[in-house]
Amino acid sequence: MLWLPNVMMLVVEDACTALSREDWRRREPPRWRSQARHRWHAEGRQLDAKDARVRDLAVQCLDAPD
Repeated sequence: MLWLPNVMMLVVEDACTALSREDWRRREPPRWRSQARHRWHAEGRQLDAKDARVRDLAVQCLDAPD
C-alpha cells in the first residue's frame, strides 16, 4: 500500500533539495578563489549525497509490496 504521508515527505525533501541546489549554483565563486571553490564543491557533494538518500527512500517507499 502506498503511504501518502511518506510520499508527501519525499516530495517536500526533493523540492527542498532542488531549491538548495539552485541556490548553490548561483553562489559559485570565481575560479581564482580556490578555498571558496573547495568549500563550494564540498557543499555540492553534500547535496549529491542528500539527493541519493531521497532517491533511495523513494525507491523503498514506491517499490514496497502492497
